[in-house]
Amino acid sequence: MQGENEKVKADPAAGQNVAAATDIEEFLGDLDGGQFGRKLSIALSTVAAAVVDNGRKGKVVIEFDMQVIPGTSQVHVDHTMKFTRPTMHGESAEKESRVTAMHVGKFGKLTLFPENQLQMFDKQGQATK
Repeated sequence: MQGENEKVKADPAAGQNVAAATDIEEFLGDLDGGQFGRKLSIALSTVAAAVVDNGRKGKVVIEFDMQVIPGTSQVHVDHTMKFTRPTMHGESAEKESRVTAMHVGKFGKLTLFPENQLQMFDKQGQATK
């Protein structure tokens, strides 16, 4: 029996499921220094309120594009949020895109900092060798 924290490496050709390596709450919190999650929360609430007030549908779309940073185990995550909210006589839309560099760890885990970052300083504040 596998341990709870043990990760599973998937064979995509065999159709196996992969353990969810990326912590989605941490990931969203790391994008744009935490601003992406805050803006997404505002967009969801704004659209929901407008839908109730105007009786028509609204839409919130988030999109992620990833591109490798050459020579590293990192990717640029281009995160775009678009939302459309109904108004009394039409609709209002906004779109915002930002880019955040993320480290890619074991099994593709996305983190702001490397998973196994070496100790840079000892307890006395001196640089380690």
